[in-house]
Amino acid sequence: MMSEATNLGQKLPWNYKRYLFALIIFSFGCSKQLISNYYLPFVYKPISFLLRAISGKLDFALGEWAYLIICISLIISLINVVRKIHAPFISRTYWNLIFVKILNGIVKLYIVFQLFWGLNYQKQSPANDFQLKVPGIYTESQMDSLSLQLIQQMNQTRASIRDSTIEASRFNLILEQSQQQYAQVSKQYPFLEYHQPSLKKSAFPAWGDYLGYTAFYQPFTGEAIIRGDLPVLTLPFTICHEMAHQLGYASETEANFIAFVIGTESKDPLFQYAAQLQLFTYAQQAQLWSIAKRGDSLQFQKVITRNKQLISPIVLADRKQIRDFFTRKQDLQIPGSMQLYNQFLKWNKQANGVESYNDVLLWALAYTHKKILRPN
Repeated sequence: MMSEATNLGQKLPWNYKRYLFALIIFSFGCSKQLISNYYLPFVYKPISFLLRAISGKLDFALGEWAYLIICISLIISLINVVRKIHAPFISRTYWNLIFVKILNGIVKLYIVFQLFWGLNYQKQSPANDFQLKVPGIYTESQMDSLSLQLIQQMNQTRASIRDSTIEASRFNLILEQSQQQYAQVSKQYPFLEYHQPSLKKSAFPAWGDYLGYTAFYQPFTGEAIIRGDLPVLTLPFTICHEMAHQLGYASETEANFIAFVIGTESKDPLFQYAAQLQLFTYAQQAQLWSIAKRGDSLQFQKVITRNKQLISPIVLADRKQIRDFFTRKQDLQIPGSMQLYNQFLKWNKQANGVESYNDVLLWALAYTHKKILRPN
């Protein structure tokens, strides 16, 4: 007579082929060279191109509705499971079956996510494409010099932008201009060629208030979905960042760097200014954080006061408008959502988690140094 364990093993729907395939994908992802040479050009790029070609024809953000349907389905499934918990006929076999189905589903999600997007986190650094030597750390003095340099650039660039130009810069116009900027910069860097645009305004911007995001890439529809209520001066950098994700730059550091390159090389003052504003925020935060760690409150306040005195009033007003927008949204964020996203980034080989956004400073230093040595 068969044991209960053997009988259960025969009844449970273990999907061993799926587990084997997941193991193969995991092993494949351990090689940056394999990812860059085979997955990126022969799997990701064709899939993402096709997805953008399809979703780009739609006037709405399909990816948001897909996530909404998935969430509703999961809630319904959870309710059904909870309802059966106290049912008298529920046996150990039932819970074993539920466990195996959940595990099968997780493995399936892992496979799909990796094929559609996740393996990009393991590809080679784009430093090779840009021929950069990226330093491992930045110093406080480097951040101070970078901040001062950016203050000068912000003041000069903002003086060349009319208020009417900013007021006339609507969401759809900046989307079109972002594509133009990529087309222009790709003449210098062909690997930044961007085709089949699928850039969408978020239908549910309030989700960003609760989950703490300004935009996101939807890997299963190929869409870059951006909140339309963002301050105008943050849109060029944010859109270019999401377009970088669509090209396969999964790391937040890399996507930020590509957006920085687009802004730096752009001939449009609005895109230059947006990149300068963003990078200055990172540089000043990095410097102040370094000062705070050693407990020098006097120097902390001295740097803030000096920077405010050097920044032109109109740039200060622009920064205040941006800061006020995010301050108003701060209290709406669901507790733990940022920690969850932080853990997601760490799972995907970004050791610094959400702080990896600031790592663009290392790339910016390397890129600026190269331009000084080899001016165009």
